[in-house]
Amino acid sequence: MKIALAATAALFCLAFDIHAADVTVLSAGAVKSALTVATQAWSKKQGIGVNATFASAGELRGKVAAGEMADILIVPSEGLAGYEKAGAVLPATRRDLGAVVIGLAVKQGAAMPDISTPEAFKRTLQQAKSLTYMDPTRGTSGKHVDESVLPRLGIRDEVRAKTKFGEGGFIADKVAKGEVELALHQMTEMLPVPGITIVGPLPKELQKETVYAAVIMNGAKNPTDAEALLAYLVSPEGRKVFLERGFSPP
Repeated sequence: MKIALAATAALFCLAFDIHAADVTVLSAGAVKSALTVATQAWSKKQGIGVNATFASAGELRGKVAAGEMADILIVPSEGLAGYEKAGAVLPATRRDLGAVVIGLAVKQGAAMPDISTPEAFKRTLQQAKSLTYMDPTRGTSGKHVDESVLPRLGIRDEVRAKTKFGEGGFIADKVAKGEVELALHQMTEMLPVPGITIVGPLPKELQKETVYAAVIMNGAKNPTDAEALLAYLVSPEGRKVFLERGFSPP
């Protein structure tokens, strides 16, 4: 009898351990607001926790290269090839979550500058006393602004001289706090910031649309629940959360 009870208890504990393990996520910061809401809804339904760490695209590359592991990795799709080549992810599990564009924001109550054309956008940047965009070595939007937009407009050095680079997180906070006049960042990372007004997206000639993809990592400890979470994120219910928070369909 005691042996049977012990065996039953052991099986119960094993089942509990299997289902109690959190799904771990390493994710780019651009999806933080949507992913947080979506995973909370999924966790409530499934009784499985989600433990997410958010960082810039550059920081994520460093973490994975240093051997940091998670069940799911979420990064700009253009960067997946590098992770695949390194054997860090399972390509067949890829799910595209949504697309993001870059926009400009000012402090709430400030005059709305003209960014309707490349020429108007150039004048706005030249007239600004200060601004912020992501450190180009760390973030996707910053790399695009620094290496494509500003050189194309012929004002890279001029703008860089009055820029306070963002290092991660919601860098538009610098605008809300009055530290700088303008923020250039992905729209999904500016929408949650109080105290700012988003003027709009960059002119289409200068724009970069970034698709964020989720993939299970090679060596994931909880691949079954990770796959279930990915399926939810791209379901109509999960997709709706992303669309409501500034994403467009991938």
